[in-house]
Amino acid sequence: MRAVFEQTLAAAWGPTTFCFDGAGTLIEVSLRRRRQQGMRGVRPEGAPTAAALEGWLRDYEEGGGQAFPGRWEVPGSTEFRRAVYQAVAAIPPGSTLSYAEVAEQAGSPRAARAVGSAMAQNPIPLVVPCHRVLGSDGIGGFTGGLRLKQDLLACEAR
Repeated sequence: MRAVFEQTLAAAWGPTTFCFDGAGTLIEVSLRRRRQQGMRGVRPEGAPTAAALEGWLRDYEEGGGQAFPGRWEVPGSTEFRRAVYQAVAAIPPGSTLSYAEVAEQAGSPRAARAVGSAMAQNPIPLVVPCHRVLGSDGIGGFTGGLRLKQDLLACEAR
């Protein structure tokens, strides 16, 4: 699904872009795009305001656990992926799980590698906080880079 509206805001870790479909449902969060702050497109009815997104980001930066202020759906094209993303979305701020623990919660205890693949393709980080999933031997990988993963975990440790 293609985004019809994007809102880019400053965050402690850098510009963060929220992308919404025509129904105002969040479809992507980008922590890597280097866009200037502002809007692109026309905000659809139901999409959160810039003030609501900013408030949510400030709470996130301070380790809070407020629910995302708009609509979003559990991503994933397979039952396994949806189960993985649901398990990760339930990890509270300041907590972490291993890839193996997420695999077990998703009903496939031997699928830790597949969990890693799902995390690498997570379209809505922060909302589905894939940075909270760690490798059994340490921090593990992160599509946005290990520094960003460490920064996000440090925000939550506050």
